[in-house]
Amino acid sequence: MVRGAPQVDSLPTEEWSGSLARTNLEGQFSLADTADFVTKAHSGEQAKNDAASFESNDSFTFWKLDEGWRAELSSAIEQSRVCAERYLFEQYLSDRKRRPPRLDLYYAVKGLIPRPIRHALNRLVVGLRSPMPFPAWPYEATLLSLRCSWLQDALNQLRREDGWYVGFWPNSYECCIVLTHDVESRAGLSRMAQMAEVEHKYGFRSAWNIPLGQFHVDWSELEVMRREGFEFGAHGLAHDGRLFRSDEDFRVLGPELERRARAHGLRGFRSPSTLRRLDLLRTMDFDFDSSFADTDPYEPQPGGSCNTFPFFMGQMVELPYTLPQDHTLMNLVGVELSRTWINKVKWLSSIGAMILTLTHPDYSGDPPAINEYEELLRHLSQIERAWRTLPSEVAAWWRKRSGMRLESNGQTARIVGDSATVASLRPLGTDPLMTAWRSGLLDSAVVGRSIGSMGFSRSPKYSNFTGK
Repeated sequence: MVRGAPQVDSLPTEEWSGSLARTNLEGQFSLADTADFVTKAHSGEQAKNDAASFESNDSFTFWKLDEGWRAELSSAIEQSRVCAERYLFEQYLSDRKRRPPRLDLYYAVKGLIPRPIRHALNRLVVGLRSPMPFPAWPYEATLLSLRCSWLQDALNQLRREDGWYVGFWPNSYECCIVLTHDVESRAGLSRMAQMAEVEHKYGFRSAWNIPLGQFHVDWSELEVMRREGFEFGAHGLAHDGRLFRSDEDFRVLGPELERRARAHGLRGFRSPSTLRRLDLLRTMDFDFDSSFADTDPYEPQPGGSCNTFPFFMGQMVELPYTLPQDHTLMNLVGVELSRTWINKVKWLSSIGAMILTLTHPDYSGDPPAINEYEELLRHLSQIERAWRTLPSEVAAWWRKRSGMRLESNGQTARIVGDSATVASLRPLGTDPLMTAWRSGLLDSAVVGRSIGSMGFSRSPKYSNFTGK
């Protein structure tokens, strides 16, 4: 039972700030920055509207705590939103690095370069980059630690040892599994059925993101897969780097992309090559997006949301991919797919997070990669109390969960709102994420030691892999 909270004066903002600072990374977002950013966020009507549109990213809503606590925690709630969005929206990067690089020359000559040479050149370019000290890869837990630290401070302020929260997933599931694919070529399109058959073998369905203007797509064939439970999303118009290249490109291409997506009933989006601009992306007419990673320093636009749960991006739900891409592991890093994937899956499932894959039939639709993918599916199928679902269902659930209210009278608690009957009321003290944080297991170095070596040695089986 949740005890009634004693009435105490709210702690000064500085005391909340200090606890957040202790869990942050050196050289990252300081609490002086936080206070300054909060002040700026409240100046002007437009800033107020922006804050309102992102209000569901605060830590109170992330945990879905007792509404009776909200008033006493109000200042800390707003501060947690600002701090979280610093990571979610990659504001730890410079303005320039939050915009896609110009890749006009690359896309102009891409088709003329033999695939093995192209991958070798990509590896060379990645190797010449300055190493990113943050976010860590393949695990990044700073924001998760901040969420937990905020919650502990809230309990301390309320003089409580425990409380209730709304479980992250419906029907008392302990974690979430979402399989997604990006199709990049006709060859990838032809390999979809083979990958889908392997998924069906282990009881999974997946989502396929299709470029809507790059090559001919027989939608009647895809409708067969849709009737079998698979779903489809928009993967831009083409892999040409143009959609977010400039405001003018977006004004021309965005409406056409949305028109074609509506024609095929596509409500999800992932940008080609995960190139992204937040200011443009959040204006698009989709229900959800999956263009952000939790952490990915190897993409043309490196970075990450530092987050392994869904979050809000304007009116859209963002579903970050949380496993390294097949292309990254095979063609850029050169490590074993299944071993790397499964090690991270163990961590994600242990903290109750979202396991969201991003693979390509262009790369993983044939041996040897499809065998590695099957090994991943075999492991995923053995995770108990995991919600095997599709991106559209996760986005719909996260939106409904955000609208729920947890109410208590000091003796009993209940969840109110749409789909509250499938939501679970849980004690904070037993939450896997909080348990990991209290045990020190969200530290990136500890994460690596706790689940074993990632084995990042060159994998001979992929040394000459040509991909698409």
